Amino acid sequence: MNTVTEVTPYAQRPKQAQQAADLNDFAAQSINRIFKELCNIYPNWRACFRDADELNLVKASFAKGMIENGIISIAQVQCGLGKARRQESDFFPSVGKFCSWCQGEPKWQGAFCRMLNRIPAQSLAEKRARQATSWAIRNKLSAPEAEKKFKLAFEKYQGLEEQGLLTELVQLPPISYVTEFDKQRNSITVRPEQFKANSVFARVAQKGVHHE
Repeated sequence: MNTVTEVTPYAQRPKQAQQAADLNDFAAQSINRIFKELCNIYPNWRACFRDADELNLVKASFAKGMIENGIISIAQVQCGLGKARRQESDFFPSVGKFCSWCQGEPKWQGAFCRMLNRIPAQSLAEKRARQATSWAIRNKLSAPEAEKKFKLAFEKYQGLEEQGLLTELVQLPPISYVTEFDKQRNSITVRPEQFKANSVFARVAQKGVHHE
């Protein structure tokens, strides 16, 4: 079986190698600062690591996890540390938990809060999700059921929007206009005798005669 290196075009390898090196440098340079902050936030961190070797292994695991989860900016790290400061738990976070903090609030949660607070939607997917769920959420669903229903609807429409399959519905103008064609069409009277007896068209025409 061919390896990734073997099937990757030669011209792309230096670029990919450089990108990987940049990610590794970012993680290596950041991990000590991250752990310094986390140890200040969680004073009982010494109880979690038996010795320096175990601490170094956890640091390496954090660096690997950050790279795998796309945590590659200082802004993301600051977001994760900010979330750590707001936690009531005294337990040192796992690498997965910290990475989820760095990734920030899921988009559907922000959209859900905007709907509840009657803040305008920020995307077409968000608008459609509101249209599909707002009545049920406000009238008959519990809080967990409402979040679940909105999350499913939002992710559905977000996927369609990302594929270019979601478009704005055509809306009628706020003021209607009557054209000459409309006037001519409305001036024509259709009689039942113009159609075959007892046909659908004859019956419809007969109803029109009754309203004259």
